[in-house]
Amino acid sequence: MSTYRRKDSTASGLVDLDARRTRVIRFLVGSGTLVIGVIGLLSAPSEEYSGLRVHLVVAISLSALPVALRWFLGRWPGPGLLTAFIVYSDLSIAAGLLAKDVGLTAIGGTVLFPVITTLAVVAMPLLHCVAHMAFATVVLAHVAVRTVHAEVASDWVVVAHSLTMLLMFASPLILMVYVSELRSRAKESLVDPLTGLHNRRGLFAALEANAATNPFFEPTVMSAVAADVDGMKSVNDNYGHHIGDAVLVDVAQHLRALADNRWIIARLGGDEFACIAIGRPADLAAPTTNLVSGLTQAQVVSGRTVSVGSASVRIDASCDVRQSAHEVLRIADWEMYWRRRTHGRA
Repeated sequence: MSTYRRKDSTASGLVDLDARRTRVIRFLVGSGTLVIGVIGLLSAPSEEYSGLRVHLVVAISLSALPVALRWFLGRWPGPGLLTAFIVYSDLSIAAGLLAKDVGLTAIGGTVLFPVITTLAVVAMPLLHCVAHMAFATVVLAHVAVRTVHAEVASDWVVVAHSLTMLLMFASPLILMVYVSELRSRAKESLVDPLTGLHNRRGLFAALEANAATNPFFEPTVMSAVAADVDGMKSVNDNYGHHIGDAVLVDVAQHLRALADNRWIIARLGGDEFACIAIGRPADLAAPTTNLVSGLTQAQVVSGRTVSVGSASVRIDASCDVRQSAHEVLRIADWEMYWRRRTHGRA
């Protein structure tokens, strides 16, 4: 089965990030995780920890090293693995802060939560961000109450420190609202408003997002199926554009029914549609044949037929995904027009 799935095309939240920016973020997150782990190892034997808490902090700090290595060497994690990283970070930070003997430094250490929130804002759904921030606030409140009961500082000092941390929590919250709005607008710009499919820009963005979040297995091919509605101009001229729109919506429904979730489906413009999938040749051969056959036999609104062409090109991790998509679509278009002329379709 192909490792590329349509459901992952936007779930990571990286649709608007190119591969270079994604690598930079991976490097920064990996570096931050590594630094925090090293700091934990150095601070474990200090006066901030005692007894078994020292061993707990050492264990947590050591666990940060392979996690950092995964960020450095792996591809961008998928939604599930990214959620696991946020949960791991929250639990590790909370355990390290609750293990501290000095309450005020524990309150100050909650500054790590907003750092994690910034990553969550960029790449996670809104609900995950809210759950993370609620957890961070609960940890801060617990540390503050424990500090007050320990009487290591006046209540006003504890309140001042806690409010400062809450203000730092608010900064990612503002960013979260802003990014959510930008993400909503970006999603609208990637979707064809008539059919609800990807538009041309959305198709390339989804392909790049898949390339950023999924590994390539050798050999790998990019397969494309191109489709045009036969006689679309006569439909608009004879019946009106509202009937033409109904034809396009009907074609989109046929594509959704015929293409499984390995395909990224798009309306490129006018009556031009395309489906693209990436995977092993053996995994895509039969689905491509079935998709071409199903579309060729489809009868859409007003009795129109659909001309279809297909193509595949070999790709690897060094390929420019966008350029490969242009190439495979060009070949599929050529085959579609050749078939149209061969069958005498207008």
